[in-house]
Amino acid sequence: MDELLIKVPAPFSGVEDVGFSARYPAQRPGDPLRDVTIFVEGPAPPMRRLVERLALFAEKDQMIVAVAEDDAYSWTSPIQLTDEVCVLSFRDRSLMGDSSQYGRMERGYVWNLVRPLAFTFLRDCVRIGGLRLAERIAVVLDPGRPPLVDLELDRASITPENGTLLLRPGF
Repeated sequence: MDELLIKVPAPFSGVEDVGFSARYPAQRPGDPLRDVTIFVEGPAPPMRRLVERLALFAEKDQMIVAVAEDDAYSWTSPIQLTDEVCVLSFRDRSLMGDSSQYGRMERGYVWNLVRPLAFTFLRDCVRIGGLRLAERIAVVLDPGRPPLVDLELDRASITPENGTLLLRPGF
């Protein structure tokens, strides 16, 4: 797989200037999935609130009771680089466990390989962070050469529920 960049410019309800990008590193087919770094950028006030919510991601396994095959991953704690930028990483955990669960492990690997990380991140923004997403979400897939792929999706096609917390209270 070649390097891929996914950009999501304004996924949160009430704020147009907070977005994120995920960079998939290049890797050979069949290798264990490498960590994928997410860069989140925006003005300092909403970023403070967002980083507080993203800190909960590191506790995903304690917060999500029913673990499904598409939950075979973890998050690192966010690191705030500046008031306006933070990073965290997605870690595939599908191939961890005992070999008697091989079919489940393999299905988890496929989930993590084929579902764009932006969707996993946004789903966890709602179910772990309680954040409210915009109803329409733009996604740009950039493989580093033409053509770029621009998508616009309904929030409900990414996650059926929506959170209640806004990054800018009062909106």
